[in-house]
Amino acid sequence: MPQVRPSSKNDHGQGRAVPVRARSQASRDAIVQGALALWRTKGFAETTVTDICKAAGVSKALFYVYFARREDVLMEIEIFTMRDAHLAARAVASHPYELVDLIRAVIDVLERGMRRYPPELVFEAVLETYRLEQRALADGDAEGGLTFLFREPFEQARRDGRLPPDTDIERTARLSQILVGEGIRSWTARQCEQPLAQPLAQEISTLIGGAPAR
Repeated sequence: MPQVRPSSKNDHGQGRAVPVRARSQASRDAIVQGALALWRTKGFAETTVTDICKAAGVSKALFYVYFARREDVLMEIEIFTMRDAHLAARAVASHPYELVDLIRAVIDVLERGMRRYPPELVFEAVLETYRLEQRALADGDAEGGLTFLFREPFEQARRDGRLPPDTDIERTARLSQILVGEGIRSWTARQCEQPLAQPLAQEISTLIGGAPAR
C-alpha cells in the first residue's frame, strides 16, 4: 500500500500547480471546442465571444484570460499543421525527389487538414495569418511568419541540389508562402471543390525556378 506523503508548508504551492494547470488547460480546450462547434454550424462571422462563452460554459472574464480576441481562438485550432507538413517534406527528401515533390508534400498536408473545416473558417484563418504577418513586420520582424512554412524544406532542397546554391532561402520561402496563401484564398472561394496541392505546387516550383533532379 503506497504511503501518503505528509504535507509541507514549504512546498510553495507546488502540490497545487499541476491541478491548477490541468484546470486551466481544460478551460482553454473547452473554449476552443465550443468555438469550433459554433463555427461549423453558425459560421465565423455570426458567432460572438458571448456565444463561445455560453457554449464552453465559461465566463467572458475567463475567456479574456486566455484569448484577447475571437481570432486568437481560431489560431489555436491549428488548421495549418506546420509540424506535419515539415515531417512530410522530410519523408520526401529521404528519397530521390524533385522540388515540386517537396512543395506538393507540404501543401498536401495543409489541404488534408483544411478539408476538415468549413471553407469560410479556412478563409478566415488565412486572413488572420496575414494580419499576424503584418504585425510581425510592424514590430520589426522582417521574416517571422512569412517564411516558416518553406524555410526548412527549401534549406534541405538547396543542400540536395534541388535549388541553386545561391538561392536566397528567406526570399524564396516568403514568396512561396505568399503564393500558398493566395492559392488557398482562391480555393476556398470555390468551396474547396478542386484539388489544391498538385497545381499549386507546380506553379510555385515553376515560379521559383528549382533545379532539375539529378
